Amino acid sequence: MTIYRRQRCSGLILLLVALVFTVVQMPIAARVRQISSPDDIESIRFLSPNNVPVKVIAVYAPEFGNLGFIMSLINIVADMHEKGLVKHEESFKIHLVPTLKSQASNFSELRKKISAERLKKYVEFSSIATNNDVWMQDWGEVGVVKLKSEAKAQLVVFDSNRGRGTSDLPARLAHFWNGFVMKNPSGSRSGGDYGGNIEVTPDNILLIGNTSTPELRGYLEKHGYAGRMAVLETDWLQVGHVDEYLSVCPNPKAPRGYTLIKANPRLALKLIKDASPAELNAIPQEDYRKMLTAVRSYLREAERKRGRRVADDEEVPPEEQFSQAVVDYLTKDESGAYVLPSIDLSLGTGAAGNPNDKEVEDFIKLNLTLANLIDTNVKAACAKISQVRKESGKAHSVLSFPALFRKMWGGKHIAYIPGSVNQLILNNQLIVPDPQVERLRKNIARSASMLGLNANFVDSMPYHNAQGQIHCGTNVFRHPNRYFVRPR
Repeated sequence: MTIYRRQRCSGLILLLVALVFTVVQMPIAARVRQISSPDDIESIRFLSPNNVPVKVIAVYAPEFGNLGFIMSLINIVADMHEKGLVKHEESFKIHLVPTLKSQASNFSELRKKISAERLKKYVEFSSIATNNDVWMQDWGEVGVVKLKSEAKAQLVVFDSNRGRGTSDLPARLAHFWNGFVMKNPSGSRSGGDYGGNIEVTPDNILLIGNTSTPELRGYLEKHGYAGRMAVLETDWLQVGHVDEYLSVCPNPKAPRGYTLIKANPRLALKLIKDASPAELNAIPQEDYRKMLTAVRSYLREAERKRGRRVADDEEVPPEEQFSQAVVDYLTKDESGAYVLPSIDLSLGTGAAGNPNDKEVEDFIKLNLTLANLIDTNVKAACAKISQVRKESGKAHSVLSFPALFRKMWGGKHIAYIPGSVNQLILNNQLIVPDPQVERLRKNIARSASMLGLNANFVDSMPYHNAQGQIHCGTNVFRHPNRYFVRPR
């Protein structure tokens, strides 16, 4: 080799090294495809659970306590593929984001529990690491954006501008999958702008909580969602996200190709009343076991007294009016009704001298009140869907999952038992937070199976104890043009 060629070769190597070093050192914001200007956006379309998954994103954080959930998720995804529930061309993987601690251990605990073959086929380990921030839904949403400067619609990652431990994750994910990144214009970093407060139906109607900022709602209205947005009440919730009581699920049997699944405290109370003592005694958590056993005893006693008074044609004494009204209320048929008439919560009670009964009655009153609040908002969502689709008189597919809430400090509310509506949906497989009560599990499984869906119950207690659930702790990149059930 001549001196000139050696020098030229050496120079080229140095140039390549310099370029690589520059790319490595370049801030992530400079490496992603940025939208040049909001004026370049024609429209945004977020993707719904009817779109088939491409990547399921979760954080592996054994120090947080989610090893059991991650193992369950891997096995569910593996079973979906191995049982032929996923078309070959629509196969997908779990994209596992490690915490710094689990990355340092090279996922040793997980590798002991899951076979190397399954990990290789169904899991990809991200080179991104996060701190202990497990809330993958909070950083934003995935969709497609139509830009004036691009001939075709492009993948876009919507960055909720959350900050915290996942501040650069949306940009990194957009970079990895060659998508654009679009940032929330609000700089308030409000929890109401997080991804869990932004849900969408397969026909592209936005369900967003009223805890979202006006800046975000205005931005979305300007870029595709004008007249297509149902603003639902979430300011009664501690976290304040619409996914705490409502989810959208593909349903091939539904007129529109999807079903709204709502949290239903009224249904939960009815199921607790009908549960056997053995079912409630099997609840692992002592506080749930004691409270739900007390609720059952209260309702069963009220039912017994009602039966006796009806048989004897006796009037209901003032101190029993509330308990009798509750029992009557729980027997009402909910089919075809989104909102039952409210029960009179001012009726007389017999709890004045019994603190335990007072606590139980307050718990029942709270959940009946919230059941009607949820129903009112589901009705509003259905009305918006009908309005956008210009439909009149066409029934909506709405399914109830039992749920119970409790009051937090400041008067806000949060799930009492794990909130099963806050689920991860992968085609016809529902990855459902285990409500910890056998009768509730059976009800959810039976209701889901009627739609051709399979409920997989997983331990969500680490998330639940941190004021979240499974949907909060996961996110999904979905195919923009492939559907498990195409909207109709």
